[in-house]
Amino acid sequence: MLALCLSPFFMDTAVYAQTSPPTLLPRTDDSIGGPCMGLATMIRTGNIHLSNIPCFIKYFTQTLVGLAGSLSVIFVMYGGYRYVISTDDSKDKAKKTITFALVGLAVSLLAWVIIDLVIQVATE
Repeated sequence: MLALCLSPFFMDTAVYAQTSPPTLLPRTDDSIGGPCMGLATMIRTGNIHLSNIPCFIKYFTQTLVGLAGSLSVIFVMYGGYRYVISTDDSKDKAKKTITFALVGLAVSLLAWVIIDLVIQVATE
């Protein structure tokens, strides 16, 4: 396990030289990465256009869904902990915590799907 973790530090540098240099303009081939490829480079260089708004919305919603998923897992664990530790009186609160965490995750995933569909329809 330790050898696997440390192996990138001892690799020959010729392996890294085989990659192509990054481009400033996004690629338009959807099989490679889509029109949002190179968005960070465009932000860094200031080469941002109005046509990149769907890319910003896409990455913003992906970030929010990731945060919502992480919070949902944390609250499910917290509710499970409260359920195991609690007495009979407060088990209902723990069940509600778990239920609300899962409902929140479902709502955030549904919102992400709707936004992704709207972006796909609007940019075609």
